[in-house]
Amino acid sequence: MNELLSGLLDRVSRDRLRDLTMALVRIPSKTGDAVEVSEFYAEQVRALGLSVEILRDYPSSPSTVARYNQVAGGKTLTLDGHLDTIHADHVPPYIEGNRIYGRGAGDMKSGVAAMVEATRVLVESGVELGGNLVLFTHTLHEAPVGRMEALRDALARGDIFRDAALVAEGAFDTVHVAGKGQAIFDIEITREGETLHENVARPKGVPNPIDQAVRIAAAILDRDRALSNFRHPLLGSETFFLGQIHGGDFFNRLPTRAYINGIHRYWPDKDWNDVDRRLEQLINSVPCHPDLQVRWTRSGNGLGFDVGEDAEIVRALRKGYQQVVGRELPIGGSLSVSDVNVIAREGGIPVVAHGTGSTTAHADLEWVEIDHIVRSTKVFIATILNYLGVRH
Repeated sequence: MNELLSGLLDRVSRDRLRDLTMALVRIPSKTGDAVEVSEFYAEQVRALGLSVEILRDYPSSPSTVARYNQVAGGKTLTLDGHLDTIHADHVPPYIEGNRIYGRGAGDMKSGVAAMVEATRVLVESGVELGGNLVLFTHTLHEAPVGRMEALRDALARGDIFRDAALVAEGAFDTVHVAGKGQAIFDIEITREGETLHENVARPKGVPNPIDQAVRIAAAILDRDRALSNFRHPLLGSETFFLGQIHGGDFFNRLPTRAYINGIHRYWPDKDWNDVDRRLEQLINSVPCHPDLQVRWTRSGNGLGFDVGEDAEIVRALRKGYQQVVGRELPIGGSLSVSDVNVIAREGGIPVVAHGTGSTTAHADLEWVEIDHIVRSTKVFIATILNYLGVRH
């Protein structure tokens, strides 16, 4: 490790990271209501002397853009994080031992705190980078309330995400160079008329929407089993999963509606048209009574991605991890959708994720290790230097 990097890592403050993470976690920021936390974060970054722009295209869900060390013609590395949390309630935030507990502690306010501390160390040390560093935060991340609208708008601008990105969330001891996409499907089966007693409906040949739902569900499960025969080297098999099946309200009443909801995860070679064709063919493969109507919709936060282990930002992160942790960072694949999917596929730039080690996102009790926040901050600093370099 060179002298400059060693000196910078020594300046990372555990106390500052603890206090900033707690301050962010104490501010409620459920998706769709994140003004207070975004403005508080902007004040912290502005205090470092950075220019900060607050984007209010979504008034209750602002984004922020902060810029450090602007170099004309230099490469740009964007650090990315979201400040909103899921809507599930949580006990009030608290610290016990080495852990910070609270909604958003791991997902992902500790990662945002690490972004701020890494930048603080660079600013206060007077480091002149060889390129441009951008800090971007957004909300409208957590589904189903958010659909990553703010991130997509930032990508469309073209001046926030340019050359490479580092998402401060996700894998802690692996770098995911490929990831699955995610499609949520909703299938509704309906018939005209009213709810009938079974003994009235059967003689008249009235079809049961639940029967059709069961047949479609069986076809989906059959497809899931068939897909298990094919495996991606990093991502395993493509999958279907059924999360909800609803229909009826009484044991002998024939309903007018049934409903299926689930998720399809697929490899990076698919686009939305491919996914829609697959769903349509699967649903249409099940014969349907002419008096039943089957309607379906698809939504999803992101397509699959494949960055490749030779991408410059991947090499910069792996080298930084080695410098800080003292061992090689393994290559892996992501089974869940994150900002990485959207940035890679819709922004078209190489991107990696490195989080703060929490495995309790969305859990009843969410927590993060303070020492892990410190380690990730140091990895961020090393990665920034490896990717952008310094001016001499």
